[in-house]
Amino acid sequence: MEIGRVALAIVAFSLAVACLFNLMVGWEPWAKPAARFTAWRESRRPVVPLTRPLEELAVQARRLGRRFHHPPEGQRFEKCEAVRRAYDTVLAEASQALGVTTLLTVIAPGPELDLERQRVELALEESGFELGLPL
Repeated sequence: MEIGRVALAIVAFSLAVACLFNLMVGWEPWAKPAARFTAWRESRRPVVPLTRPLEELAVQARRLGRRFHHPPEGQRFEKCEAVRRAYDTVLAEASQALGVTTLLTVIAPGPELDLERQRVELALEESGFELGLPL
């Protein structure tokens, strides 16, 4: 019975030393496997694009661009403003997809916004995004 107590004391002492060592050094045997599992799980997730497909953006930009640059006779101001906002949103989304910097969503309506829109239209055309506008 005495040997059992000595063995139990040795095991308890070893566990206490191991716990103190773990607290002082910060040994974490589960850290590497957990990091590998997290990396594996992240690699299995599908890639979700930040914008719509460029083909869809191009169709929307052409349609809204025609309506913005050549509005029908007698169109109400609210409709013109809605078309302008939608066109600016599509241009901003296409700019984000192609890496063109833009301030279309930041500048208030006015001459500065018109200049920014022209700049973005030209930059998108130069990067190969067909807007169907005469240059």
